[in-house]
Amino acid sequence: MSEWDKSVGVIVAEIKMMDAGSKCLYWLLEGPSDIKFFSSRKKECVELIVSGGKRNVIGSIQAFAGEPIYERLLGIVDADIDWLLTDHPRPDNIITTDPRDLEGVLLRSSAYFKVLAEFASPAKVKAFEDKKGCSVLDYVRDTAVFFGRIRAVNDLNEGISLKKFKPQIFMLNGSWEYDFDAAVNFAVTKGVCVSVEELLSKMHALPDVFVWNYVRGHDAVDILTGGLVSELGGGGKVDGGRIESVLRSGIDEAEFGETKLFRSINDWHAVKQI
Repeated sequence: MSEWDKSVGVIVAEIKMMDAGSKCLYWLLEGPSDIKFFSSRKKECVELIVSGGKRNVIGSIQAFAGEPIYERLLGIVDADIDWLLTDHPRPDNIITTDPRDLEGVLLRSSAYFKVLAEFASPAKVKAFEDKKGCSVLDYVRDTAVFFGRIRAVNDLNEGISLKKFKPQIFMLNGSWEYDFDAAVNFAVTKGVCVSVEELLSKMHALPDVFVWNYVRGHDAVDILTGGLVSELGGGGKVDGGRIESVLRSGIDEAEFGETKLFRSINDWHAVKQI
């Protein structure tokens, strides 16, 4: 069974089986990349459970409500755009990342510069930044925001599936540029809105908040990968998986300690006196 194919029932059974032998604390995480990040950052008394998405994390914890083990469960999920949605109740022992997800946290840290050091040509980075008048990270962020605003409108409209809506399919051949008109038309064709005009209007009307709230981390990694492959690369192999690996290992622990996520985890453990 794939880690993304788990059901709440499977997760509940898994935790009960583990708990029969050892009364641990359990962190329920969304996916395999979260396991990789937190495996070296958890306390010894904690077992990590990959749940296959946010809904399963929340549903599994809710399934234990009223049982003694409930107090030993912590769910860690991406913030996504839950702040924009009016109806997203969750148990008290669910905490969220800083905006908008773990990849966004890592890209805003010194881990980003380690990605460039590993995969980029300094001369090509400088040439690109001189041409664009902004940093590579700002370009990645601003490009990801465009796609993120489309996703936000879709979520507010009680959305259709956008699994195939990836920045890479709108990247122009031969350059690190994107066909934003094609992205809008694609979204309308899929049913995000009834017209291009309506979608653009709703995108423009979204709240003006900390810009990373609209950046889906996987989109940003996809965009950065496109840049490294097309214009910035230093000659080695690069793909999204390699970039995410460097990001996970590259954040300084002092930086992670400054995040809301770290403080929320510590606060939960303090209540448990661990």
